[in-house]
Amino acid sequence: MKLSRKRRRELRRLRGEAQELLDHQRVVLGHAGEVLHEASRQARKLSDEYVAPRVDVALEAARPTIDRGVESARRAANTVRRTATPLVASALASTIQKLDQLEQVEASRQVRGFGERTGFLQPAKKKRRAGGVIAIGFGIAAAVGVGYALWQAFRTDDELWVAPEGE
Repeated sequence: MKLSRKRRRELRRLRGEAQELLDHQRVVLGHAGEVLHEASRQARKLSDEYVAPRVDVALEAARPTIDRGVESARRAANTVRRTATPLVASALASTIQKLDQLEQVEASRQVRGFGERTGFLQPAKKKRRAGGVIAIGFGIAAAVGVGYALWQAFRTDDELWVAPEGE
């Protein structure tokens, strides 16, 4: 596309004006950034000098009320826990008993596990089986045997000792 001289001159002049406008905008935006930085610094100083002390005073004034409310909630929770724990434990125990009567062993085991995990039920005492009793018996017999062997080795018996013959 062929442009006339006049058009080319106008386009060059327009390009120069646009470049000059962009340069001015960059300078203005640079100044705006500096002003914004200074404003944020001043806001931080004002906050430290005026807002923070007022917030601290208001917080210290409200602290006793908040502490009383927290303590009251803790007491209420403890009261509910003391009241509800026996009821829940009783309900769990009766549920386990009924499940055992209905021969629902797996369901009974799951309910018992839940009760033990949450602390409502004491863990079931483990019964000793025959293998454990036999192992304890062997352990005791071994300890008695070792004791007897040591006693025989260290007893003082005149017949065991032979005096050396004098020449």
